[in-house]
Amino acid sequence: MSAKAFPEPAAPRPEVATLRRERNRWLRREANLALACNGADETAKQQARTAQLVLTYALAVIEQHPGTVGSFADLTQQSAG
Repeated sequence: MSAKAFPEPAAPRPEVATLRRERNRWLRREANLALACNGADETAKQQARTAQLVLTYALAVIEQHPGTVGSFADLTQQSAG
């Protein structure tokens, strides 16, 4: 067995942290609009959904996780269920 030390984890990149915070903010907004029983504005719901999808895709690209998201079209397709 080698006595090689484990590599130090890479420092978190500030742009990734910013994107995660923004994505979480839009996810919460989307959830709050979906839970609103007073017929929440459909435009606002769509805006929140689109924003969180774009941010999810941006994070996958920046973090270089191509297996997570194939393309933006994959994110926007309706699930068959």
